[in-house]
Amino acid sequence: MRIGIDARPLATHSGGIPRVVRSIVRELAQLDPQNEYYFYSHRDFQLPFRMPNWRKRVEPLAHVLPGTLWLQVVAKRRILQDRLDVFWGTAHVLPLGLPSSMVKILTAYDLVWLKYPETMSWYNRQVNRSLAPPSMRQADRIMVISESTAKDLQVLAGIERSKVEVVYLGASQAYRPRDRAAAVRYIAAKFGVSENFICAVGTLEPRKNLVTLLGAVRRLRDRRSWRHQLLVAGARGWKESRIHQTVRRLGLFEHEVRFLGYVPEEDLPLLYSGAAVFVFPSIYEGFGLPLAEAMACGVPIVASDCSSIPEIVQDAALLVSPHRPEEFANAIARVIEDHELRVALVEKGLNRARLFRWDTAARKVIRMLTRDAA
Repeated sequence: MRIGIDARPLATHSGGIPRVVRSIVRELAQLDPQNEYYFYSHRDFQLPFRMPNWRKRVEPLAHVLPGTLWLQVVAKRRILQDRLDVFWGTAHVLPLGLPSSMVKILTAYDLVWLKYPETMSWYNRQVNRSLAPPSMRQADRIMVISESTAKDLQVLAGIERSKVEVVYLGASQAYRPRDRAAAVRYIAAKFGVSENFICAVGTLEPRKNLVTLLGAVRRLRDRRSWRHQLLVAGARGWKESRIHQTVRRLGLFEHEVRFLGYVPEEDLPLLYSGAAVFVFPSIYEGFGLPLAEAMACGVPIVASDCSSIPEIVQDAALLVSPHRPEEFANAIARVIEDHELRVALVEKGLNRARLFRWDTAARKVIRMLTRDAA
């Protein structure tokens, strides 16, 4: 079977979607050596393995086109030439007008463009509004990453539930409990930060709601018992200036908040493991990959009580309103001060994390890719 994959996310090093696609592709090498895979991208990228049944399709000079335009024009032409049996749209959209004989699988990570469009850039909002609905109609099956997103597809986009399949994401084996003292020393030395820290992981953009977390840190400082530093790991994003303006407005100093920028994936397990608390204040998530990783590393979690987050963590985190800095401050302080609570959250998180595996996700993806085309 000839299976095509939108490999544009593999040409990007940061962000949730690239990590998801890269992790599933890595598992495909182990689980499916029979089918032929074609990887289409407007920029060059590295595949995790050299496989005789894998073929890269990177068009010369195609990088001068926006990625979505390239997918609709250049990639579509090459896809038709390769006479695929199946095409997997890994990032919300498909090349429109593919033949009905070709099975089309689409991954929809969330519906942020419908629920919280104000948290997106104008360009990304317009791309999703114009291309996501026809892509969903054209798709034979839609893969989502939580029951929460499946419900959003039904209610907001009118997609029949029978067309949707939930595939939970995973945490790689690198995400496991580490010696906390050693992890603290490593992170402190590499990034020049305090050995007492809490952490947040996510792109610096409005949806991640760091403004609420910064407000919580200011409230904790005002109580005069705050001895930790907030470390924020995440690539630069849209409207990040508002975050830095909030830091200045609240009078927070570098010893209280540090923005680490993009943190290499090999350092993330140590960042999680060294943190006193992992904090996730997002207002909307399709899954929330850092939640699975943090639970697997054995760090207690304080998170928002909305969208998919309660579904993913269940009782392995303290959940509070994403709009109330005071609630986040109280929950963070409680986790730091209550040893029994910390132990309970860690144990529940480790148990919950066992459900989220990349090989399980990849097996479900393979079944989706091959079932209807067989």
